Amino acid sequence: MPRLLPGFARLAPAALLLGLACQPPEAPKVYCPWEEGLTLAFEDPSQPQPQRSANRLQVRVAKSAIAPGPPDLIQVDVASTHGQMPMTFRQKDGGVSLVTDQGQVLSVSLPAGFPATTAWTERGTAFQVVGRATWDGAGLLPVTADPVGIWVESRPARGPRRRTLYLPNLGEVETREERAGAWVTVNRLVAYGFTTLPAIKRP
Repeated sequence: MPRLLPGFARLAPAALLLGLACQPPEAPKVYCPWEEGLTLAFEDPSQPQPQRSANRLQVRVAKSAIAPGPPDLIQVDVASTHGQMPMTFRQKDGGVSLVTDQGQVLSVSLPAGFPATTAWTERGTAFQVVGRATWDGAGLLPVTADPVGIWVESRPARGPRRRTLYLPNLGEVETREERAGAWVTVNRLVAYGFTTLPAIKRP
């Protein structure tokens, strides 16, 4: 085994640390659904049946970028027994915003830099990152899905506090509302899958 020159043994660990520091940072995770065809269903467990099933909400990713990797703009169809509504989201640097077809921001769900950005205010409601947690409903997700998400608490000027758990590549999977000193689940992901989309003409 070759012997290190005097002083080199002390420099080697420093060089290793410098090399690690020069590596490119990990790309921010996307905290919203973005894969084309991904279809998610949500229910309010606090509602009795059959109201709970009748009010089920379905979210399907209708269009995103063709190139590999998460796109900037994601078009989703939100459907219920009351009708269907298309929505467009923009994700960038961990943030997620609802935008118009012209790109105008209507509201910010998560700010750029999330979850490193731990506190923000949107339309009079204060938001605060509470911490990380493993979702107890992750059994319905594929084994490749990341079950560890970020809890975010919202405090509106009026009304109860809410806490929402966001998972990478899925976004909201559960929301709880404070009622009489207890946290009650009012929205929860209950189905995950992919559906065949109709042919889409791309620009």
